[in-house]
Amino acid sequence: MNNRYVVPQKRLGVQELEVKPLLTTTNGKKLKLSAMVDSGCTHTCIDGELVKKKKIPTKKLERPITCRNSDGTIAGKKDITKFVKMDLNINGHNEQLDAVVTPLQSSDLFLGHDWLTNHNPEIDWKQGIIKFNRCPTSCSFPHTDISFEPRIRQLQSNEDTEEKEPDPTNPEDLPAYMKPFAHLFNKKNFDKLPERTEWDHEINFTENAPTEISSKVYSMTPLEREELDKFLDENLATNRIRPSKSPYAAPCFFVPKKDGSLRLCQDYRKLNDITIKDKTPLPLISEVLDQLKDAKVFNKLDIIWGYNNVRIREGDEWKAAFLTNRGLFEPTVMFFGMSNFPATFSRMMATIFREMIQDGSLANYMDDFIIPAKDDEELEARTIRFLKIAEKHNLSFKRTKCEFNVSSTTVLGTVIGNGKATMEEEKVKAIRDWAVPTTVKQVESFLGFANFYRRFIKNFSTIAQPLNELKSKKGEKWYWNDEQQQAFEQIKQAITSEPVLALPKDKGQFRVEVDASNYGTGAVLSQEQENKWHPVAFMSKTLSEVERNYEIYDKELLAIIKALKLWRHYLLDAKEQFEIWTDHENLKYFREPQKLNARQARWYLMLQEYDFLLRHIPGKTNTKADILSRLIKPDTSNDNRGVEMFKEKMFIRRLEESTPIYDVTLLHNRRFEILADETVLEKIRKCERQETRVLEEMKKQPEKVWENKGIIYRQGRIYVPDNQEIRDFILHDHHNSPDAGHPGTYRMLESVKRTFWWPTIKTDIRRYVRGCDMCQKNKTIRRPDHIPLNPLPIPDKPWEEISIDMIGPLPKSKEKDAIIVIVDRFSKMIHLVPTTTSLTSTNLAEIYKEEVWRHHGIPKRIISDRGPQFASKFMESLCNALGIERNLSTAYHPQTDGQMERMNQEIETYLRAFINYRQDDWTRWLPMAEFHYNDKTHAATGQTPFFLNYGLHPWKGNITIETTNPTATSLIEELENVRREAKAAMEANNEMMRERGNNKHHKEPFAEGDKVWLETTNIHSNRPTRKLDHKRYGPFEILKQIGDRSYKLKLPDTWAIHNVFHTSLLTKVRDPEFDSQKKPTPPPPDIINEEEEYEVEEIREHRRKGRGIQFLVHWKGYGNEDDTWLPRSALTNSADILKEYHERNPFL
Repeated sequence: MNNRYVVPQKRLGVQELEVKPLLTTTNGKKLKLSAMVDSGCTHTCIDGELVKKKKIPTKKLERPITCRNSDGTIAGKKDITKFVKMDLNINGHNEQLDAVVTPLQSSDLFLGHDWLTNHNPEIDWKQGIIKFNRCPTSCSFPHTDISFEPRIRQLQSNEDTEEKEPDPTNPEDLPAYMKPFAHLFNKKNFDKLPERTEWDHEINFTENAPTEISSKVYSMTPLEREELDKFLDENLATNRIRPSKSPYAAPCFFVPKKDGSLRLCQDYRKLNDITIKDKTPLPLISEVLDQLKDAKVFNKLDIIWGYNNVRIREGDEWKAAFLTNRGLFEPTVMFFGMSNFPATFSRMMATIFREMIQDGSLANYMDDFIIPAKDDEELEARTIRFLKIAEKHNLSFKRTKCEFNVSSTTVLGTVIGNGKATMEEEKVKAIRDWAVPTTVKQVESFLGFANFYRRFIKNFSTIAQPLNELKSKKGEKWYWNDEQQQAFEQIKQAITSEPVLALPKDKGQFRVEVDASNYGTGAVLSQEQENKWHPVAFMSKTLSEVERNYEIYDKELLAIIKALKLWRHYLLDAKEQFEIWTDHENLKYFREPQKLNARQARWYLMLQEYDFLLRHIPGKTNTKADILSRLIKPDTSNDNRGVEMFKEKMFIRRLEESTPIYDVTLLHNRRFEILADETVLEKIRKCERQETRVLEEMKKQPEKVWENKGIIYRQGRIYVPDNQEIRDFILHDHHNSPDAGHPGTYRMLESVKRTFWWPTIKTDIRRYVRGCDMCQKNKTIRRPDHIPLNPLPIPDKPWEEISIDMIGPLPKSKEKDAIIVIVDRFSKMIHLVPTTTSLTSTNLAEIYKEEVWRHHGIPKRIISDRGPQFASKFMESLCNALGIERNLSTAYHPQTDGQMERMNQEIETYLRAFINYRQDDWTRWLPMAEFHYNDKTHAATGQTPFFLNYGLHPWKGNITIETTNPTATSLIEELENVRREAKAAMEANNEMMRERGNNKHHKEPFAEGDKVWLETTNIHSNRPTRKLDHKRYGPFEILKQIGDRSYKLKLPDTWAIHNVFHTSLLTKVRDPEFDSQKKPTPPPPDIINEEEEYEVEEIREHRRKGRGIQFLVHWKGYGNEDDTWLPRSALTNSADILKEYHERNPFL
């Protein structure tokens, strides 16, 4: 029977099935092996004697693995250090497999728990049959990285025993000669206060250091206060801290560790700024490696509590005092976060172990100690000597990070053993594990990455030719032969070998290029050697399910953190300041502490150890790191994205959605190509997360869904794959840009769907619009007014009837203080003209002639309100001469010409979103406001004004639609059809307007803690006119409810108004749901003369206060509600901005 094999033997309790024979291919050799399925073995194993006998090639593990029995005791004399790669065939089922090399007795191969997890086979224990019915006949599973497993557990008992961590104090867990020193691996040894020595940590101040540093006590949760008490009591008992009367006080706070416990951290930023930097160098990496390369066996030990092993120099303790709710304390030992620790600790270790280092018995770099030897006897003697010195100086070690009696070990990113130094597997793992391409798109991605290093690879074009052939045959049947596989492997080998991949040198600047995608992080470490940038190491890491939910800023920062941790030994003491290249501008704010969450605070503390500069580079030029971040293909079954909580059919359709959207594009039933922004297209091509629904449609309905040049089209629109970053970018571009102008759901949906499509597009757009804070602050909330609506009759053609109105008075902009609005009542097209409130009938006639008549001819009818301009005798004469019938609106009836009121509101809303605080640049934005309105679908017509007038949509510079040129006759016929449909839509809309007048409006309830917007009604604004000011301020938090219909709000301290408001003035805040809508954390304050100063962005206004003048200051990164009135004396560090304000106000 295919895809199964019969097991002749089984042992109850151990859950193992014996299998034989199996066929495996290693290094071109076919071998028949016996195998046993063992769920108690954490990893698949192959017998060491078999490997040696058959000369099967092996590879070194990144870190040795200790093999343990079920009770936690060590099994065997040596750690596992090697593994083999093989192709395994089980009765027609093929797979690629990694197996660690270790002595086995009963079988050649143990198929362990990892194998069972990957295949998840169906097992019949009674009949001894395993079926591969949950995976294909050919598998290539990404096995768990075996180098990171702490051990392999072999079950040799019928009892289920819980796996135990090794006890670091258990002498049985140490080699025999080390058992007398077991107490050095005991955490309790930390309780002993180190003695004073010549290497005590010095804190030396720069010239003109302040005489005091003050700070505030941070508020803490009950759990944090409990942990603080525990920390203070423990450290007071060991004399590591003591009460203080210091004039210096650093704040302290808690950050969570990975295991969920809390770590107390002191913010020594101010102290570090005035501390003279210690330039004592760390040991040269090259010298450390030279000491080890000829050894045959090693012990490797890691010091625990490295910081607290160092005393602070007597008399310097007060400088590091920290403030808590229990008072002021000063440390007597080094605490994490102090500058100069690497230099102090390195000097300490070099002094303590000077003799062993000088005679070659020990190599040391920071807290890592490697003892090399030519044989076990020498290793034992050197280790005993080392431990005696460590015991004398009260040093402790972390057992879980130690390695004993190993033939090879990883030191500073290099594998040392067998008389040579080789590259660490982790450096090149991202490249060597690059999965075999299965699509042309994946081939293009691989070659795009390889092209960065082609200048180092001899005959690159010849090697890559078989892969380039696949690119040229795009669209044809896919194939992958031995020729392509050889080219693929050869290029990977070239990239991960010299001269492309270089060993790091002691001199030469480093560069770290990082990027993060939704599912992974990627990075490249490079160093400048001989005037060329060579890669030193690569990184490609999968994001955990929790990390995938981080905001984009945190994902980008996480990529940096992962890279710094991985390459710490190269970058911590780099001789030159290194650069970090990222394509995310907002990361510049993360260099210093600000309003950080606990995770960011923990990262901040780590960043302080490094000397680097952040360089922002465009995404297009950060290709190497970008590709590595997207190699990840994680299981996203537990992701929350794309889940529709409520199906579309469960919603009552809104009025604006009940109007049919007529798909009347002139390109009906024609295939066309959309040439969009190349950045977006490239991202779409690289993304491979197409939904199954789309792929099935492409197979069943090729005339509806097809692929062209790596892009999938659905009914002529670009299909955007399931990638939140790309979809977010498109939504942001179609909502926040000036030509988009913050449209509502209906108009934005039509705009996006002209070019793009994805299954949840309507839901995503509704969520995006709802979460836009600019829309929430500025848009008019329309409520039914219960006055019978009387819509005007609908014209038959564009520009038969027009409406004219004026918006003003406004603040002067280029000597204009009003806007003339001219509207075609059929197509809803508008023209906006800046003018003055002193407009005469002659001026208006001239505007009409230039802005309307020369484009659209003479209308049959003009509708306007009773303005003095229109009432003039001159305009009457002009209308009579042109044969225009004038029909003035009914006095004080709000809906006779209601479309003009709504039009004016929309124009004002657009201007609010983009004009400056002084409101004196609105003329600059008027052309874009006009374009924005004319290019958006109108709810009454179902079409854009542009399209109803001209039969096409305007080209915006980044999108072009190419198609065949239809005949003039068909264009005219189709345009006429469109206009007939638009008129029918307007008639239906008028009927719904009449019915809507009687609807009632219900306010949604609020609760304490809710965030709300506050209407600007009755609130004084410093801006020139309310007409262009925000409609709402906030958001503000509700403190409590007062009575039935009022609420108390938490207002800024600078607002001298009563903080209780009626519910009619409040609107609930809708939180943003997309990364592009979430504002970056405001920048941190600068420290000037030991005082925190926030950056002034602009001075907006001034006023007389007593005998002096105060200025209204707007702070960079903060909202208008935080604007503050300050005297001139408080702006001494903002002289340029103050000067600029005086130039705008010369009579001040």
